[in-house]
Amino acid sequence: MVKVFVDTNVLIDFLKPSRDGHALALDCFHVLLDGKVEAAISTQSMLDAVYVCSKEKDFDGSHFRETVEMLTSRTNVDAIDFFNIRTALRDPNPDIEDSAQIAFAYENVCDYIITNDSKLLSRTLPEPLKAITPEEFINCCTA
Repeated sequence: MVKVFVDTNVLIDFLKPSRDGHALALDCFHVLLDGKVEAAISTQSMLDAVYVCSKEKDFDGSHFRETVEMLTSRTNVDAIDFFNIRTALRDPNPDIEDSAQIAFAYENVCDYIITNDSKLLSRTLPEPLKAITPEEFINCCTA
């Protein structure tokens, strides 16, 4: 079974209808939640997404909580740990947050990181991990 790590930007696109990538993120999560792909999300990504989305003026807290609850019950949500942070701090790349997410995805034996982050998409990742866009994920997992 393919295992993927969902980057924060894709999670925010999914949770925030006003974002340009919302429709594509919805399609991506339909594939993720159909049971044929295993999805991992870090608690850091979940908390960052909650924070960003709660700043919207038309934020619906009860609906949002239901959606986040559904995600936490149907995906593997786990914490970035001390070792992921240590790995990130040793990475020469200046984006420590991305490096910690990469370490988390690698430790969780993910095949892909689904992201819209152009810097992350262009980074060299530890084998066999690959960074792909939501569109690439949908194309490879529905073909």
